[in-house]
Amino acid sequence: MDGPGPVVAVIPRPLRVRLGGAVLGVLALTVWACQDSTGPSGPKGPGTFEVSLVSPNGAEGSAVLSMDGGTELGEITTTDGEVYFHHASGSSKVIVLLDRPGSIRFRVETQEVADIPSVAVEQVADGDDELRTSVSGYQIQIVQIEIPTGDQGSSGQ
Repeated sequence: MDGPGPVVAVIPRPLRVRLGGAVLGVLALTVWACQDSTGPSGPKGPGTFEVSLVSPNGAEGSAVLSMDGGTELGEITTTDGEVYFHHASGSSKVIVLLDRPGSIRFRVETQEVADIPSVAVEQVADGDDELRTSVSGYQIQIVQIEIPTGDQGSSGQ
């Protein structure tokens, strides 16, 4: 075969220009519509997120985790036991010690809740304070927490 093949259809130039314009219009609309959906969804600005350690072994006694990234991370708190932390140069070290074996979780204040840090598990101890031989199988779950702002008033008690 010498040529590119038989001509199947010939589209007149004015129609090609209109079709090309329509395709570009649809493409531009698609890009515009997707612009905001490429980043994290949910609240933006100062707030709090909760980090939970999902254990393949059940209840745990303590854990050491490291965090990289985030925007101006602040106070770290827990409701179960004690938490110790240190922020330095864009990374943080967090130690959680539970009063009773259970789920390891803590809350982190940040200047930008949409900028979630990466969290890695370094060590975990079981309910008897024995170090786990491996941290494989552990997962981290991070959830943005909406904290009410303004005057909460009193309950009248």
